[in-house]
Amino acid sequence: PHDMSALAASVGAPRCASYPRRRTRARLVEPARASAETRAAGGSTEKKGKVFLIGAGPGGVDHVTVRALRLLRACDVVVHDDLGASDAALLDETPPSADRVHVGKRGGDARSWTQADIDNLLVSLCAEGKIVARLKGGCPSVFSRARSEMDALRRNGFSYELVPGVSSALAAPLRAGFPLTDVAVGKHFVVCSAHDPPSIDFAAFADVDTCVFLMAGRSVDAICEGLARGAGKDGSTRVAVVRDACGNDEAVWRGTIDSIQSAIPKSEKLSPCVVVVGGVCALGDGYDDMMNGDGEATLGRDVEPGSVAALSEDPESDLDLANLELAILDLDETAAGTVVESLRRMVQDRDARIKELEEELLVSKRAARMLRGRK
Repeated sequence: PHDMSALAASVGAPRCASYPRRRTRARLVEPARASAETRAAGGSTEKKGKVFLIGAGPGGVDHVTVRALRLLRACDVVVHDDLGASDAALLDETPPSADRVHVGKRGGDARSWTQADIDNLLVSLCAEGKIVARLKGGCPSVFSRARSEMDALRRNGFSYELVPGVSSALAAPLRAGFPLTDVAVGKHFVVCSAHDPPSIDFAAFADVDTCVFLMAGRSVDAICEGLARGAGKDGSTRVAVVRDACGNDEAVWRGTIDSIQSAIPKSEKLSPCVVVVGGVCALGDGYDDMMNGDGEATLGRDVEPGSVAALSEDPESDLDLANLELAILDLDETAAGTVVESLRRMVQDRDARIKELEEELLVSKRAARMLRGRK
């Protein structure tokens, strides 16, 4: 296989880009082998590559789909954007032998990858028979330039698959404590790129309950002005500005079309940013106080192996399975029956979980065979 640096240069990649090779070990899944019948018939044994255009979600391993993780764990190369697609923990899900190629774009930076560069890179990797995880922030269906890459692969005879992800348009409102739709104040919504505010037809949003603007870090003022003048939105219409939804730098500012500019400190850098405008924003009032309260939210307490949950709320009354026989001798018939029923449910739950894990393992094996061309 070609060295990644040489490959990048062959498709016109920027000089500043680098592609560190990670430590090598045996791949998790063996490459596809041609069948004996194919070889005997003189057929081609060349493995054909494939690209999976995967939504990385808004950021972090917690916000990607199980499908995305399975594909990352079986790929030969991951070609990833910025934002959620560059999360270190997510990239670490790839095999140690997989190459990583960062193709994030920087507005106005001449050294950034062009879309044509990326298209050519994907085609070249497929020509080498690689299984490529093309990791895109959010969802491939929303402002990801997926069509350009799809067209390039199709023109060159390579297959691809679109794998959904969680768009920041959906995640940001939830991180601010409100749903994107509501039966009373949010019956419809529109999602728009704020990369070029002068090109937006704000008048078209006049009758839309909720307006969501992505890539809005430098455009909050222009958005508010456009909605007020072009769409006739009242100055008291609620606004929420969400920075880095689900990321380490997450922050939320709340206000109205008239007041949101003064609510955000001038020193704050907003990118990456989602702006939500509409009545649904008011549903998040009080959410920040609840999340920052004194009480710490938990997911509950797991039952530890070798013990059974207490019959009362007193933690001292937990029963140790090792001494269960002696403990039951001190219980009346009703309490003993409750303990037995608890044990029965515990066994059923564990059996069900074992079955789920077996099914997941089977699906993973099938996915690996599919990725490597096995039948």
